[in-house]
Amino acid sequence: MKQITSRENPAVRQYTLLAASRKARMEEQLFVTEGAKLTKEAVQTCSLKELYVTETAIQKYDLDSLEEPVLISDGVAQKMSLTPAPQGIFGVFHQPQPYEIPLSVSQCYLVLSGLQDPGNVGTILRTAAALGIGNVFLSPDCPDPYSPKVLRASMGGVFRLALETRETAETITALDQARVRVWAAALSPKAVPPQKAGLKAGSAVVIGNEGRGLAPEIAALCKGIIQIPMAPGNESLNAAMAAGILLWEMARETEDSI
Repeated sequence: MKQITSRENPAVRQYTLLAASRKARMEEQLFVTEGAKLTKEAVQTCSLKELYVTETAIQKYDLDSLEEPVLISDGVAQKMSLTPAPQGIFGVFHQPQPYEIPLSVSQCYLVLSGLQDPGNVGTILRTAAALGIGNVFLSPDCPDPYSPKVLRASMGGVFRLALETRETAETITALDQARVRVWAAALSPKAVPPQKAGLKAGSAVVIGNEGRGLAPEIAALCKGIIQIPMAPGNESLNAAMAAGILLWEMARETEDSI
């Protein structure tokens, strides 16, 4: 078994660079994982390039399903880890090839436009996976779905979804051409509550930036506006919470329509 004991080893430097830099992940077409659960989730759908484990991790976790790892010291694990108490398991994976989501009136879609917080994006992807809304579009200015923060917040949900990155206006136009009704989640006197929108198969919801919401020109491209009712004095919900409510409504409507 190969061993790494130096924190300055080139492989260690590459891992930390991939963890920190979206540009590096894009150029190398790689991403990294940390922890037993997330690494095992990634192995199910992505090609593993390298696996690093500590002696303690080998004894503690069942790693028989994984390829032969590189043994690292506890000091190296501390260097690579983004958490104060690392499990001692780190993976480097090839990113999946860019995917074009098929558009159909028999499916539901979620569109994320201009979000900024990786935790919100990860939570939304985790919720979409849990509720069976498997098609998600992200605008290029959203956080990288393969960043460590998004992966951790998604709890592996990233690996159970069909993801496509493209400009939101292009996504809405394509959905409209496929006869999928696109709803903008926004504040408006013309908005309807989720229960009256009919978010069944053949629907899509667009969620905008946490602070600014959807750009007016993006909302104008949508066929309707949807707004979650709130008690007086409240203007908005956290983006992940709002997405969760709308995803639940979409999943419920879709199940009822089957």
